[in-house]
Amino acid sequence: MERLKTFAKSDEERQTFITDLIKVNCNLETELKTARSDHFDQLESRRIWQERAQNSESRLNDLQGSAVSNGFMLCLIDGDGYLFSDNLISQGGIGGGEAATRLLHNIKRCVQHIEGAMQWKIMVRIYANLEGLLRKYTYIDFVEEKTALRQFVAGFTQSQPLFDFIDAGQGKERADHKIKEQLNLFINNSYCKHIMLGVAHDNGYVPALDPYKNDPAAVSRITLIEPLHVGWEFSKLPFKVTHFESLFRSQELPNDRAPLKSQPRQYPPSPVKQPSQPQAPQTQTHRPVVAQNLITRRPIYPGPLLLNKDDERVDEYLGTPGDRGEAILESRIRSDSKLCNMFHLRGHCNDTKCPYSHEPYLEEEELVAFALKARLTACHAGSRCRSKVCVLGHMCPHGSNCSRKKTCYFSKVHHVDPKVDREVMDME
Repeated sequence: MERLKTFAKSDEERQTFITDLIKVNCNLETELKTARSDHFDQLESRRIWQERAQNSESRLNDLQGSAVSNGFMLCLIDGDGYLFSDNLISQGGIGGGEAATRLLHNIKRCVQHIEGAMQWKIMVRIYANLEGLLRKYTYIDFVEEKTALRQFVAGFTQSQPLFDFIDAGQGKERADHKIKEQLNLFINNSYCKHIMLGVAHDNGYVPALDPYKNDPAAVSRITLIEPLHVGWEFSKLPFKVTHFESLFRSQELPNDRAPLKSQPRQYPPSPVKQPSQPQAPQTQTHRPVVAQNLITRRPIYPGPLLLNKDDERVDEYLGTPGDRGEAILESRIRSDSKLCNMFHLRGHCNDTKCPYSHEPYLEEEELVAFALKARLTACHAGSRCRSKVCVLGHMCPHGSNCSRKKTCYFSKVHHVDPKVDREVMDME
């Protein structure tokens, strides 16, 4: 019996062992299936990623090739601060084409040391207030024909397919805003290899460049074009500065007009008294009394003081502005509030914080209307005034015929004889 129990126990242990082996085998088979499945998944994933890597590499090569063949550089210029030379502008469309050619030559010269730069396309955008420039050039008598500047702009734009001279409209910040937004747009464009900026005349552009001054990649891609006068804040920036030859003005535009060809003043002989004749009663009129025997000249130049025989100041005859000049002036005053007397009538204003309007410049008829309007305010010194820059009135517009008599602001000078006796040049 003992032996039988021993055999039974042995069989039971063997059966337990076999059962355990079967369980282990089943587990191993399950793990094997899982491992094989994972292995196949890995193989499939590797094939997929290999295909993706190959496609990405192919696309990268295409992009790199495209970036080389389609790369370009951008030149942005503030045309209100960078004025082209007088010789170019005076030639109109031909000068515009020549300016574009010179600009292209200067740009290529400045980037020729950069690898691949000669393959880049060159895009130029100049933003300016064309109406303001036209008024300025006309104001100083530089542009004889009002179409000359526009012909220059058209010639510049037409000469090169990627060159544009764009009218940004009136207002100081118009061109600034355009250029700043263009810079932000293209600085992160991988196709844009280099940017040249004609903005160093205005410290207002410095904040737009500050985000890039600590980025070596951006610093290497930005070059500043040297202006006539560099804004002092640009000295703090690390960007390269280059000079363009034979392109921009070497001097600032004058504030005053070019002097007119003067003619000697002619005074007729003194009138011969005729025997008095009875005259019909005259109706009182309010026609302006002005200095007699003078040649009309532009009112913005401090000229000689005009005195009558009693050493009293006489206001010079300026002509008549006409209805058009008065209408335009009134429209300007309504839209721009007050105009600056000294700037428009004397050609300059020394007040850096002047609250009155300086731009756009007044045309000839508007200037005459504005000068006559200023003379409606009586000078406190009256006929004793000896200031050559005084733009106020020294004579009543209605002379001795003024109906307001003592209530008139010019009552103290109603007696002034408007006939000019002599000119005085050296009194202030």
